Amino acid sequence: MNLSLFIAFRYLRSKSSLNIINMVSYISLVGTVCGTAALLTVLSVFNGFENLTESIYSVFDPELKITPKTGKTFVVDSIKLRKIAALPEVDNVSLTLDENVLLKYRNQQTIALMRGVDENYEAGTSLANSMNDGSFTMYRGDYPAAVFGYGVAAKLGLYSLRMEEPVHVNVPKREGKVSLNNPAASISTLSLLPSGIFELEKSFDDTYIFAPIEFVRNLLDRPSQASAVEIKLKPETDYNRVCRMVADIAGADLQVKTRYQQNEALYRMMKSEKLIVYAILILIVVILSFNISGSLSMLMTEKKEDIATLKSMGASDRLIKRIFLSVGLLISLTGIAAGIFIGLTICLLQQYLGLLKLPGNNMLIDAYPVKVIATDLMLVIASVALIGYFASIVSVYKIKL
Repeated sequence: MNLSLFIAFRYLRSKSSLNIINMVSYISLVGTVCGTAALLTVLSVFNGFENLTESIYSVFDPELKITPKTGKTFVVDSIKLRKIAALPEVDNVSLTLDENVLLKYRNQQTIALMRGVDENYEAGTSLANSMNDGSFTMYRGDYPAAVFGYGVAAKLGLYSLRMEEPVHVNVPKREGKVSLNNPAASISTLSLLPSGIFELEKSFDDTYIFAPIEFVRNLLDRPSQASAVEIKLKPETDYNRVCRMVADIAGADLQVKTRYQQNEALYRMMKSEKLIVYAILILIVVILSFNISGSLSMLMTEKKEDIATLKSMGASDRLIKRIFLSVGLLISLTGIAAGIFIGLTICLLQQYLGLLKLPGNNMLIDAYPVKVIATDLMLVIASVALIGYFASIVSVYKIKL
């Protein structure tokens, strides 16, 4: 074992004649342990929420989405659509058409965002796994049907799918002036049956209903039009490369976005929050590291006789400073190891047992989600080790021997 490390280890284990030095050393160790464990745990919770958000939005947001650069809808080019579907990386291509509508059921009414979908969307969606009642199907026999978000269904009083009464869908007509004598003549109305209720997340549950795209086209009088082309890619596909290929086929009037680009503001906000929390916790670790500096300063003062003995035996100032620097590093590394162990234990217990519950009623999860990522683990170790190293080196090299 290296001489400086051996002596440092002996100093760390031995009892000091001044009890305050032992106390400060223990405080330094405990501070490093707590800071490391807190960093790992909090970052893992942020990862858990980020993973949860991605899983929720992946139900609604495809890997690639084609939308018009201007306006709400565009005329579908079937030739370009077939070219996109023929790409080897593409697994599924579907059309959607969105419009805000007024829904009426019995004596209840509410506004919702109706999304018209084709048979490819119906076959490939994972919303079927989030059904609260009924099934994700766009027809009941030959009659058009709709799948309602739980919040929308609650506002309409659609608590039981045994009801066979249709829901009436209303939108203003595209052309013609509003008649003050007969306002109903300016409204386009069609009806459909409820086929299911999905329950995913409140913002979606309170907003969306799904219906056949032909029904929505007839309602809006927009034949052969769509709001978006949604593309599902095969696993292990380079999204960005395929995005460029699809953009070349789609043309200049349409834009192609990856799932990240569709919710870029949301993902940026989540990363910014994680960075801010990381910076705050690092600042706390820096403050706690002052204990290491104080501990080393007092230890060097107490060990003046040992320092004089080592110098008489030929030890250089550099070697002596390296001994006390090693003491600081041992405190940091011991604290990091214990903190990582405690942090991982907390994360695993939370992941598998869900000890810490979320406040309120959450229909998706009832406990804080956690996800430990190797890069975050390395970041925590490196950050705390560097802080401990600088705290040690500042306290050691500012004292003259």
